[in-house]
Amino acid sequence: MQRIHNLNSKKAQGVRNISSFYLGNVIHKLNHIHFRINSKYNHPFPKPKAFWLSEYIYKRRYIKIHPDGRIVGGLSRFISSMIDFSFIRSIVAHRYAYLGLAYDPVSLFLSQLFCYLEKYPDMKTFLKILHDRDRGKHFRMYAGIHYPDIPCEATFTNFKQRLGETLYNDIFHVLVEIADLLGFLSYKIFTIDGTLFPTNARYKGRTYFCDQCNSIEFKGIIENVRRRILYRLNNREHILPGKEIHIKVDCPSPNFPEQVRRPRVEILALWLVEANPENSATPTAGKPSMLNQVFGLKNELQDAGLDLVAKRGGLTKIVMGDSTNTDSFFFRCPKLPADPDARIGVRRNPQNPNHKQKIFGFNAVIGTSIELSLGIELPVACLTIAGNAQEGNQFIPVKEQILQHHERSSKIDLADAKYDELHNYQFSRSHGAIPIIDYNPRNENRSSTALKERGYDQNGWLYAPCGVLMRPNGFDFYSNRASFSCRRQCVSSKDPRLIRYATNCPYWINYHGFPKHLSIKQFPRLITEVIRGTYRYHKLKTIRSASERTNSSAKFDFCILTKPKVRGISNAGITSQVAVIVVLLKRIARFIVKVTLAFRNTIQGNKSPPRRVLIPGPKVSKFIFNLIQRE
Repeated sequence: MQRIHNLNSKKAQGVRNISSFYLGNVIHKLNHIHFRINSKYNHPFPKPKAFWLSEYIYKRRYIKIHPDGRIVGGLSRFISSMIDFSFIRSIVAHRYAYLGLAYDPVSLFLSQLFCYLEKYPDMKTFLKILHDRDRGKHFRMYAGIHYPDIPCEATFTNFKQRLGETLYNDIFHVLVEIADLLGFLSYKIFTIDGTLFPTNARYKGRTYFCDQCNSIEFKGIIENVRRRILYRLNNREHILPGKEIHIKVDCPSPNFPEQVRRPRVEILALWLVEANPENSATPTAGKPSMLNQVFGLKNELQDAGLDLVAKRGGLTKIVMGDSTNTDSFFFRCPKLPADPDARIGVRRNPQNPNHKQKIFGFNAVIGTSIELSLGIELPVACLTIAGNAQEGNQFIPVKEQILQHHERSSKIDLADAKYDELHNYQFSRSHGAIPIIDYNPRNENRSSTALKERGYDQNGWLYAPCGVLMRPNGFDFYSNRASFSCRRQCVSSKDPRLIRYATNCPYWINYHGFPKHLSIKQFPRLITEVIRGTYRYHKLKTIRSASERTNSSAKFDFCILTKPKVRGISNAGITSQVAVIVVLLKRIARFIVKVTLAFRNTIQGNKSPPRRVLIPGPKVSKFIFNLIQRE
């Protein structure tokens, strides 16, 4: 009785009993969850089993955990034994046809998952293990692949293209739903952050390129080149060995800002060389260059003993005109990168935070649910954008992912200054959450004189008529306004000016001195329900680092987003989805192992476990506990 009383007392203080997450109890819950998931996702797979090259069958295997936390068989065995992945067939069924041989999509997905869970650098390295008769037998057994019908690297490439980022995201949210049914998620505290990762293509110096850069039109190029060559033939002193003739046009991209000068693009580089003698052993001996005839200079160059040769240029198409129309040559811009979906993103240099670092690639925006009572942080939403896209505009799409798949809303939303946009505050408050977003001053004059002239400082704290900075006095949720008071600071002040002012201050007799209010309607970005600059505000801001830890885990713990070999926004999005899936499963598995070891230590020496084991979770601050429990 005393034990139950202590447990209730701890629960009232914000301490949760996490003993229900030990391995045996989780397995018992998963029996019901698998039935619920399979009943929800029951769309039949169209391909008959006679055409399957592999077949995944869920089988629960014995899981052994050593006292030091090591799992026999690794994370791959643990996760494949705990979760039934058969729902994947139903999600991807519409992407498969009736006829034709194909691998079971669950087998391919699990093989891709095992590659990153076991921290192999890439799929090519993992496939060497998978093709090995001995070293890959366990992976083949977990995924339902039979030797020697083992997929190759091209099979996984086609599989990713078949599914696309959308279906990977659907699979991810089913796993999030399983975590929610197990009791890992409450969605009360939500944080969001983006992480840049490079594409497998080189940046060539063009930032504002577009689709037109792949086929730049140059009209009248024949006459242009012919005129320039004839000028050199008539003035032989201008024919210098190795000197190039550059053909340039204005960049056709419409993406340049008004203040940025439009550059000229070199689309073709030509030079004049001596013609090959007929007795040469080269394959083109005695044959004039094809460009001599294209530009109508065959006779002139032949008399001069020269050939016109192209040194550089990406010619894609030629449209020859008649007597009335000029010719049109189409070129590919030499500055166009191999990955036209990627863009330049800027972040702080990890080695030197005072400097900025440019990354040519993509931005994975990941939403994380922080469970303070469990001490665990789980990714619950993810999308991928180009590197230079407005990350602050992705707050609403990420939140809508959760609303669409799980119909859950948060109580506290945490984000950095990139998300300091008015529509983000409005969306968060319209769904009953408190937005804790770093304020972006946006070139505001924040000098001491300017702040006093406008009447409030950088945190939104008001100045009293006497000039002292007022102190927060709570937030009125009914009126949506923050209260401030001077707290009669003039009483304890040694400033003679304040002392003289206090003798005539009409508010001196009040207990809190001079009062004033600022409403959210007046300053929707600056005034928040937890007033900026207070201890509670800074306490909540420290929780936001959970999103950075999620990004760091995807980048450095598993090296999925460090330097992925991907090109295109679609492949980049798939890689981001796989990264959050791996992080989600790994953190849940490690949490279950930790609780199981604590459970064993608690019941050690007892013949039977007690009726109720207490394994207390982390203590939650009282004011945070009250914020997330409010209706």
